[in-house]
Amino acid sequence: MQRQILTIFIAVLLIADAGIACSMLGRRRLPVMQLDLEIIASPADREAAAKQTTEIIERRLNALGVTADVKSQGNLSDGRIAVNLWEAPDVDRVKRVLSESGKLELAHVISYRCPTPCQTYPTKEEAIASMDKQGKIPADRRVLPFTDRATIAGAEAGNSIPTKWVIVESPAIIDGTDFRSATAIPSRIGLNDDYQIVFSLRKMGADKFGNWTAANINEYLAVVLNDEVKSTAFIKSQIFDSGEISGRFNKQSAEDLALVLRSGGLPFPVKIVGQSFFQQK
Repeated sequence: MQRQILTIFIAVLLIADAGIACSMLGRRRLPVMQLDLEIIASPADREAAAKQTTEIIERRLNALGVTADVKSQGNLSDGRIAVNLWEAPDVDRVKRVLSESGKLELAHVISYRCPTPCQTYPTKEEAIASMDKQGKIPADRRVLPFTDRATIAGAEAGNSIPTKWVIVESPAIIDGTDFRSATAIPSRIGLNDDYQIVFSLRKMGADKFGNWTAANINEYLAVVLNDEVKSTAFIKSQIFDSGEISGRFNKQSAEDLALVLRSGGLPFPVKIVGQSFFQQK
């Protein structure tokens, strides 16, 4: 009799546990919010770009430690991606990390050789005119803004400092596919909350870069981030697999940029076109 009562008691507990589990499943917690992203690309490129962009965004969110679901909205050819966030992180930071293109390149600057200072131009038009009087940019050249440390420091101090422009060779010597790692570290200059990013290259990129630097001693090299020249330097000796990016980054902006570079650059620009919050039950 006691054994029968014990069996019935255990069965009641199992049924109760099952009921609690069903109740919890029925009240599954909703995501905190959803971000709607759109890939800026031609219809012919969107399907492949959507797949690659989804993978890159997942890597960036994982690196941030953010729990999220990333999936395409509608057909891949629509170029729309939904990001469901299952917690309430720093939303502005997440948006910056997701929309940052992360396009990093090392490019040859068209300039006189060192020790002559690196050639810069006060306007984009003057830079173009130095190559072509008709105002056309040759296919193997790019004209890019140069935001060096002095320009950034002057802007922060409220001074009016004209933008510089430089001409770089196209294609770049090294692009995003060649980078292996990136890490934010305090700047060697010693300013408070001033950081830089050190990076290393994959073997194929390192070999390519080593060959180019060996053949171009005293030529100028540009570190180009998102189509802006962040710094220039002349080649003193052969360089293989490492370098640095300076630009008056604070700790968080440097860490976020290093995260983006490690995760890979987006194949096409992405913009955030909507966001919605879910009411938790």
